[in-house]
Amino acid sequence: MQILGEGVYIDANGRRHSVDGIGNFPDDMLLQSLSVEGTFSFKNFSSDTIKISGECSGQLLTAKKIFVEGTFDVDAAQVDTFKLSGSIDAEKLTAKEIVIESQSGTVGTIKCDKLKIFHDGNFFRKQRSRVRIKSIDADTVELENCAVAVIKCRDAVIGTNCAIEKLFVAGKCTVADDSTVGETIQT
Repeated sequence: MQILGEGVYIDANGRRHSVDGIGNFPDDMLLQSLSVEGTFSFKNFSSDTIKISGECSGQLLTAKKIFVEGTFDVDAAQVDTFKLSGSIDAEKLTAKEIVIESQSGTVGTIKCDKLKIFHDGNFFRKQRSRVRIKSIDADTVELENCAVAVIKCRDAVIGTNCAIEKLFVAGKCTVADDSTVGETIQT
């Protein structure tokens, strides 16, 4: 793993360490927590808590909690809680809870208990972009500004500026007037 910028981490023994500038570490280094302001890159990395303000990129990220403000470009993430404010490019997200504040990016598959994707930006722009997702499998789904091929869920709230191709829903479902759902299938 590499840190470019400022970083603070707590190792497996509970000792606090700082990085200012460039820090290179083995990916298998055991950490309790990591906080980075700048760029964080890795191959396969695991920590209890990860906080990134800037850019986060790599292959597999495993954590109990991940908080990112900025760019998240990871092949796969396995977490309990994932919160992002920024842009996303991920192939696979697996979590208990995912909250994404974004209006751009792509995700292959999302599997979680609770999913919320929204954007509180300027709605007066003529062209609003969307987060593009291939498939979602979740208990509850709450979306804004998303284009999704397939959603499988118990309950869904399809908010503003969404385009959903297929929606498999077992419980309640609401769709905003300016969103479209190609096919809704009650399961």
